[in-house]
Amino acid sequence: MKRTALTLVTASGLIAAGNAQAADIDIYGQAHMAISHLDDGDDYSALNLSSNSSRVGFRAGHDLDDALRAIVQIEGQVNIDNTNTDVLTFRNSFAGLTGGWGTVRAGRFDTPNKILRIRTDLFGNQVGDARNVIRGNYAGNQGFDERFRKGIAYTTPQVNGFFADVHYSVDTQENARSVDDNDNDAWSASITYHDGPLYAAISHERWNFSDAEIEDEDGNMVRAYPEERDVTRIAAYYDIANFRFTGLAQTASDPDDDAYGIGVRYAMVPDVHLKTQYYRLDGDADETSADLFAVGVNYAYASNTTFYLNYAQIDNDDLQTRQPWNEASSLNLTNTAGETARAVAAGMIYNF
Repeated sequence: MKRTALTLVTASGLIAAGNAQAADIDIYGQAHMAISHLDDGDDYSALNLSSNSSRVGFRAGHDLDDALRAIVQIEGQVNIDNTNTDVLTFRNSFAGLTGGWGTVRAGRFDTPNKILRIRTDLFGNQVGDARNVIRGNYAGNQGFDERFRKGIAYTTPQVNGFFADVHYSVDTQENARSVDDNDNDAWSASITYHDGPLYAAISHERWNFSDAEIEDEDGNMVRAYPEERDVTRIAAYYDIANFRFTGLAQTASDPDDDAYGIGVRYAMVPDVHLKTQYYRLDGDADETSADLFAVGVNYAYASNTTFYLNYAQIDNDDLQTRQPWNEASSLNLTNTAGETARAVAAGMIYNF
């Protein structure tokens, strides 16, 4: 009996080991640190150190058969500048299946609408990030460049350069379970063309909110923020010779903000790229518009290591408080309205 049990345990171990060996498992990450001088145009001016979306992750894939592959990704953000004790938060994390019919994923990850900005933002996760203006004037949520919680998405196969993405969240809030009738749900969808030097895409996204009303001092129920928000976004880039030209435009509802921008990147030599971009937020409310201008240089010291030097500024209308350093970094806003906020940053990005 003991020998039989030992044989069964050994066989189970060998089967488990065989299954583990069949899975492809990768550990990856990015360390992104920047030292910057920030000036809000009023009474704040200081040297800062920040961690900009530094992360660590695990990917696994397993061929279930010739036509079906299981995929998993678990990714967390790490604030390696030690700005707080909650240093690990979930980024793009999901489980799914993929095959010749497309890909299905479930978890928390970037929406199709957000991907358009990622593809065309020449200063992503750096001082000058386009999100510092294109997220719009919003309340009750963080805008339109987010990751859906509790989401499920489908990506079609690519046909003649075209493919589509559809993403649905059963509840975008931090609830343990979805609210009644899924009143906090959201959806995002895009159609993309990418072939050779040309990338072009259009997306639409809607967020719904169940608790859009609060009680005021007189006991009346008032609208705290919209019951729903929509945005339509188009984006493109084109590579020609040593140049990349980028553009993005969007229109949002409630508030009815518009935003748009263009950018240019030029490869002086293969390892050194000059870049600049301009974005404008046309606020629906009076004196809430803002203009972002950024210029910088990237130096790819190695295939996995890049150094950069950027300058960026945001010129705010009298009631606007945008600053060019807030998005994707551990730095926060000073909430100074009506000023021109400026930043200079030198950074290093190491991928592994």
